Amino acid sequence: MKLYSNPLSPNCRKVHALAKHLGLNMEIAVVNILAGAGREPSYLAINPNGKVPALVDGNKTLWESNAILAYLASKQDTTVWPKTEERYDIMKWMSWESCHFAPAVGKIIGQVIFAPMRGAEPDQKIMQQGIEDFRKYAAVADGQLKTTKFLAGDKVTIADFAVAVWLSYEKICQLPVSEYSNLTRWAKAMRGLPGGADLETPR
Repeated sequence: MKLYSNPLSPNCRKVHALAKHLGLNMEIAVVNILAGAGREPSYLAINPNGKVPALVDGNKTLWESNAILAYLASKQDTTVWPKTEERYDIMKWMSWESCHFAPAVGKIIGQVIFAPMRGAEPDQKIMQQGIEDFRKYAAVADGQLKTTKFLAGDKVTIADFAVAVWLSYEKICQLPVSEYSNLTRWAKAMRGLPGGADLETPR
């Protein structure tokens, strides 16, 4: 398997984390999106969106990080992607991550990290909206984690890897994670798992 990736991307890091958690070996090809590598025809042939990650496994090509998580997990008979109706709860949390939680944190990342790269001042209004959205959705996850050890139950699943990576921006983006005790406990547990270190932002 070959993973087209970039360490600056949280969507890539969650794939790396799961692969290490499962003990899967992949060839890594770093795609410098900021330098325009994602727009090169050779890469667009792999991922027409021009984004990372993308996975090539023989004749199989996949893009979208959560689909890649499910594909990697399917390589093993494992509880992180069980062949039961629990999959629907896992899919629920992964959809929640991509539609709600990631965009909330993404608003803040865009202003704290990427605006300065463009020579622009962070837009405080957008940042404030991002914090409000973060609080709204963090409360949802915190409520779930009050009754379960992980998001979809008492065993770690690919949904946990999909969501946990966004909390790696707690310090740099001043996310109020500490306001949610169950979320804080879970985030610490995720970092302590095999592969959990890959959920962190690069130093």
